[in-house]
Amino acid sequence: SAIGECENNAAWMASNCAPSCQSCHLIDFATRCPPRDPNAKPGLEVGGLNKLFENIVASAPGNRSVEERDVDSDMPPYTVTVHSRPWTAEEAEKATDTSDQQYGGPPWVVTFDGFLTDEECQHLINLGHKAEYKRSEDVGGAKFDGSFDSTQSTRRTSHNAWCTSKNGCREDEIAQRVMDRIGNVTNIPSYHYEDFQVLKYEDGQHYRAHHDYISHQVDRQCGPRILTFFLYLSDVDAGGGTNFPDLGPLTIMPKIGRALLWPSVRDDEPMRMDPRTRHEALDVEKGTKFAANAWIHQYDYVSAARKGCN
Repeated sequence: SAIGECENNAAWMASNCAPSCQSCHLIDFATRCPPRDPNAKPGLEVGGLNKLFENIVASAPGNRSVEERDVDSDMPPYTVTVHSRPWTAEEAEKATDTSDQQYGGPPWVVTFDGFLTDEECQHLINLGHKAEYKRSEDVGGAKFDGSFDSTQSTRRTSHNAWCTSKNGCREDEIAQRVMDRIGNVTNIPSYHYEDFQVLKYEDGQHYRAHHDYISHQVDRQCGPRILTFFLYLSDVDAGGGTNFPDLGPLTIMPKIGRALLWPSVRDDEPMRMDPRTRHEALDVEKGTKFAANAWIHQYDYVSAARKGCN
């Protein structure tokens, strides 16, 4: 192996080039990845999901009067729109939809218009080009060392690039600025976040209905994905919406600078999947759609990923 690669690419090298890195003992997943520290701080406490979204709506700069805004804040004056939310107490008393009663009403889905500037959007697209867009893949089968293969599928035909520390993208000034902005909105630190996955959809490309929650991560150090913060980096001439088939259906259309946020988990059990937030990327009918996923985990993702424990 190349000099320094055992340190620079530790997660992959530890199990795939174990003799060279003197890490044969780390091939065993249980040795490499001990159980999560019981004192690890979660991104969401029980009941914290609803409080998080309520605060997001209440504190959005564009939803407040000029007098109420923090004039010293570097946060752009984005506006939050609520597309789906749990019932109020009064609504719950009158509700007749039994499918939502166990959850206290529908799940949260909100958009942020003006969350990114045009320049920030273009810069993230350019970072994707530098990291090289490749055919998107889904999670595949389990491997001998506890990691998982990836696999191409006709259900997912987009291309994506990963904004990692290895290629210098995650530490890019603007990428960090955007990640910090998401952290300020969610009050969940960026070490809970996966690397940005920058996406490129061209005419006819799509991602059929799926869920972002990955069940095998529940017992791993990082815990499951709890939130998806989805960034639209371009306008699209036609098509390319994000559709939630179990919520109406509800479709959010791409708009440059817009962000879309939804949970993958329940408010009362933040380690448990909320199946109602299945979603799909509808076919782009005309133009090119650029976007980026920021997946947020219940626990420290960055440290777990460095060791191949994600």
